[in-house]
Amino acid sequence: MTRTNSDTAVIFSGGTDSTCAAALAAEKHSRVHLLTYYESATERQCAPRRNLEALRARFPATEFYPHFVSVDRLVRHLSYDKYWHYLRTQKALVLATCGFSTLSWHACTILYCLENGIHTVSDGLTRELMHFPGHMDEVIDVSRNLYSRFGIEYSNPVRDWAVPADRQFIDQVIVNTHGGDFILEENNALRKTTGRYLHDIGIMPSPDVKGTNLDRLMQQDCYPFAVYNIMTFWCFLAWEPYPKFCDRMRSLFAEKAEDVRLLIEEHRAAPENSELSRFIEKPRA
Repeated sequence: MTRTNSDTAVIFSGGTDSTCAAALAAEKHSRVHLLTYYESATERQCAPRRNLEALRARFPATEFYPHFVSVDRLVRHLSYDKYWHYLRTQKALVLATCGFSTLSWHACTILYCLENGIHTVSDGLTRELMHFPGHMDEVIDVSRNLYSRFGIEYSNPVRDWAVPADRQFIDQVIVNTHGGDFILEENNALRKTTGRYLHDIGIMPSPDVKGTNLDRLMQQDCYPFAVYNIMTFWCFLAWEPYPKFCDRMRSLFAEKAEDVRLLIEEHRAAPENSELSRFIEKPRA
């Protein structure tokens, strides 16, 4: 694969999927910016450095630039700005705070790219957790359109790779901390997965590390999504079909994305006095 003397950005949690996206980016670009965002729920957990060092060892010709920054203030703003308007028009969807977290990542990534002359962004989104707003095709299209308004191409290179079977609700709340045993189901052995790709290039010790102790040490754990799961599975999806739920999420995030676009445009015109400047926080070392 031909590598170019260029920069690209990857939204990087440090987990298997985002590490795979970063490795794919390193095969094409000479400089990869790894953008990791955290909130108060995850700020005391370790930054995802393990796979950063593994990527540097595997791709010595590529420069990796880690960027750790809090989005706590911005998430709060996106959650509560024009709250009564959104409560009136979108009802209980205003509780989709995990989607506002994702939108904050995109807003900060766009700013970072504009400031550093970067024109391509990718992430490790697969088709797991499709009830999350940021994982829905409809909302991803909204995010892609937001990037394009600023001349940036946003892609999901592992979106259609195979994923593990859906876990039960309790498995989505509790990370499996038993042992470090790596189990690969026989019928999954030949499937193209992010874990298998990383194993094949020597970054992972097994093709399937998700849910193990190693997985827990690679990335930050965030459990507030348990409340969103309850709201989604016990309320929304109990009363309406999934496509309708996705369409309503698209409506919410299309309007929120327009709010973000206006914030970014205002910030570009007057960075020091913009509303967005109140929510941008300094990177963590």
